[in-house]
Amino acid sequence: MIRRWIAIAILVGAVGACGPLCGNGKLNLSNAQVGPSSFNCPVNATDYAYSLKGSIDADNQTSQNITIKSMTTTATVTKLNGPKWEISVGQKSGDDQVTFSPKSVSSGSKSTIKFTTGWKCTNPGTAPANTYADFALAMTLATSAGTYTIKLPGGHRMKMA
Repeated sequence: MIRRWIAIAILVGAVGACGPLCGNGKLNLSNAQVGPSSFNCPVNATDYAYSLKGSIDADNQTSQNITIKSMTTTATVTKLNGPKWEISVGQKSGDDQVTFSPKSVSSGSKSTIKFTTGWKCTNPGTAPANTYADFALAMTLATSAGTYTIKLPGGHRMKMA
């Protein structure tokens, strides 16, 4: 009988000790950052290309190395100020060619994924002062362990210069 209780106590102790060390068995994404938070589109620009750069902390609490296959950005229009926008609130766009590094996160490791996502703007030069569009941003990671999405805080404002 005592051996049985000792065995149960050892088992409970092992499971309890594993809790903080074994993690939650997931890829955890946090501390997302992106910038610049706003951009002035040059006057008389058509499809002017610029980039947003950012980072996401990744904590691989799984028992496998995770490969990041691709990253995509989704931008949702949240507010428009000024006349003659060719987009509307709620409209979505994005970048499916996000560049990023590293391409994998080892089991039990933490890493910061750095990324660059492309944007374009057009400014015919006739917009009045204080013309802008606000966007909510999210990043989706397609990985060997599934698909993960994280909101990028602060969003992005595109202003007409």
